[in-house]
Amino acid sequence: MGASLHNLEESLHRFADILTPEEAEEILAIQEKPLPVGIRVNPLKTIPEEKINNLANRYEWQVEPLSFYPYGWAITKANTPPGTTIEHRLGEYYLQDAASMVPVSLFQITTAHPHILDMAASPGGKTTHLIDRTLDKGFIIANDASQGRIPALRSVLSTWGGINQAVTQFPGEAFGEWYPEKFDLVLLDAPCSMENFRPTLAHPLRKTTPDERIRLQQRQLQLLSSALKALRIGGQLVYATCSLAPEEDEAVVDKLFQAYPNTCSIEVVSRKIQKASPGLTSYQGLDFHPDLANAIRLWPHLTGMSGFFCALIQKIGDTPSDKVPAPSREFDLTGLEVLDEDEKALVNNLVFDQYGFNLEEVLEIYQLELLQRYEQFFLVPLKYLEQFPTLPFEHIGMRLGRQVGNRFEPTHEFITRFGRQFTRGKLQINEDLIPIWTSGRDIRHPDIERPAKGQYMVITDKSDRLLGLGKLLPKRIRNMLPRGLF
Repeated sequence: MGASLHNLEESLHRFADILTPEEAEEILAIQEKPLPVGIRVNPLKTIPEEKINNLANRYEWQVEPLSFYPYGWAITKANTPPGTTIEHRLGEYYLQDAASMVPVSLFQITTAHPHILDMAASPGGKTTHLIDRTLDKGFIIANDASQGRIPALRSVLSTWGGINQAVTQFPGEAFGEWYPEKFDLVLLDAPCSMENFRPTLAHPLRKTTPDERIRLQQRQLQLLSSALKALRIGGQLVYATCSLAPEEDEAVVDKLFQAYPNTCSIEVVSRKIQKASPGLTSYQGLDFHPDLANAIRLWPHLTGMSGFFCALIQKIGDTPSDKVPAPSREFDLTGLEVLDEDEKALVNNLVFDQYGFNLEEVLEIYQLELLQRYEQFFLVPLKYLEQFPTLPFEHIGMRLGRQVGNRFEPTHEFITRFGRQFTRGKLQINEDLIPIWTSGRDIRHPDIERPAKGQYMVITDKSDRLLGLGKLLPKRIRNMLPRGLF
């Protein structure tokens, strides 16, 4: 941390017009305190208030609730590292710096099934938060421009259990021309210098130059302009960076206001975030739009979190746009085919017979369609099929499972999302076998009376804690947890 602290001291000199010497010293002093681990509990798979209490008791954690998001907590002490538990591997919670939970918490969601664009989504933490805010009923395009970042995004979304999303890989700057005024909500967690004044071993503070900050500003403005164009009138746009550099924050939003006058306003959100500071209205001789006082800055010495900048922007007028055709791929080329009513009934009956679970209700509640590719069944968002049917995607919806003879073989994703609601097809294992199971090993010679026919079972413990998917074979329960979890 020595070099990082030296870089921090140098960076603070640039902020002499914003911070008093005492405040700069407070920022340096807080580096001695470890940054609390933030945890966001998955409401799709758990009852968050019950789950956090169970986790705290089981793993001897001390937790404190976050004031701005009901399903978020800070872990202040942990005898068991929170990144090592089976619940974490099954997507029952996400570890995230508390400041990173602020941007999505700012949205004021009033539409039951909103269209959402997450313009720079990888690695996916904020996308899963968007899923939570809509309880997976809003359709999300989770986009990232970097092909190398798509696998991490896909993995996070799959583990979380969301269905109503499509993962795409395109320049975010293009969406405003492809889909003008299409989205109810847009999140732009913009690429930035990460000058957040809270360096860690994973993200040490590095030196930035004026040229780099201006280059970042130019790209941030292009992305933000695209986001505003893609937003419908009356919709909401959150612009956020994990940088406190005004060149990447207020200066970018101010340039947006200059480029598109009388088309947007910044909503007041400071009451929601304790100890947040207002955005700057001037910096180094530059005056910014007065609405920027409604943006928020999260200074580490005031909030105890990492540094962050956020603005909740409301679109109030038209933005000129030259509509350009989006990339197109005939849907037939995906290999996905819609099932007819008889085929849907067969799949629904298989799932119900084995697990006592009504798949038809899921299709209706979440506005999904049941599709098939080869022997695999998929749950696919209707909003994609109706509104974006030719937009190429890297991943969409959820793999449901496949039919083998007269038996249904579910996927890990489907089981971990909905298995708690099953009334049949569960198998409880003894406490002494749980360490074996959670290490990824099979359970040999299980003491069970049920005949083994290769059936897929939801594995639980005596408290009905879901532990994943197992295959019941003669003399063993085969562990079907994905190898990537270990």
